[in-house]
Amino acid sequence: MTRGARLAEEANDSACGRSGASQQGVHGASVASRPAGSALACRRSCSIAARACAGSPRLPSPDAPYLESELFASSAPYGAVEAFYAIRYRFRSWYWRDRSGVLAAEYHEFGRPDDLEHKLIYLDDPEKPFIARNLLHEGELDLPRLRTGAYAARVAVGERHAFDRLGLLQAVRSRALRPGEVFEARVSNGSRMLNYRVKVEKVTRVHVAGSEREALKLRFDGIEYDRRGRAKATHRPVYIWVSTDARHIPLLAEARAAVGRFRVELQPSSPRSELALRSG
Repeated sequence: MTRGARLAEEANDSACGRSGASQQGVHGASVASRPAGSALACRRSCSIAARACAGSPRLPSPDAPYLESELFASSAPYGAVEAFYAIRYRFRSWYWRDRSGVLAAEYHEFGRPDDLEHKLIYLDDPEKPFIARNLLHEGELDLPRLRTGAYAARVAVGERHAFDRLGLLQAVRSRALRPGEVFEARVSNGSRMLNYRVKVEKVTRVHVAGSEREALKLRFDGIEYDRRGRAKATHRPVYIWVSTDARHIPLLAEARAAVGRFRVELQPSSPRSELALRSG
């Protein structure tokens, strides 16, 4: 996986909206989802910076059985970063209205000519955990059908409970979250299938957008098991603080990586729900 992809995956953990529905795919309580939209600013301790726009979930068509969420990030607003390491990446996730699972997900990185990647990850195969297709070599495949609501899923609602990380966050945010609860799900990053564990750690207070807010602290862990059944972390924990109301709007997120620390804060919302990732 490219460096830009790793950065994008962590940015992914901070951007979601939702839409009215309920689900049971992430192991735990049933899920009730609601629309929400916020702008976040992410500051990190190294010099990579970008601006991301995250749209609220939408129905691709009025009768589509699934929803679509999208995250787009670009370093274009930051000239110094753009000259050093241009970033362009897009995530899309298509998931059942009841949040019980993801049908497909797109990952597209296109910031630098020597670092291009475009995948369509199918998570609705009845036999395989996931199928990743290279769209650079194979064309658009099912992208037009997914985007217009015409995609015919290969499994029925509730048959498979697999997610990409954007879809997982959508599902978790839509729950009635209580301290001490732990949710588990199978999640693909397009290269392998992982076990994800999400724990609601506690109710706390955070300082964001110039004020103090009550928040729920969530911890996201990716886990793999070796042949002897021993658990191994696939990345350092990602922490996300969300509002305590039913919308669970992200207020703050933090993650550490080899290249530095990511910190995400709530900012006044804009019409495009922009996420600005800045160096700090």
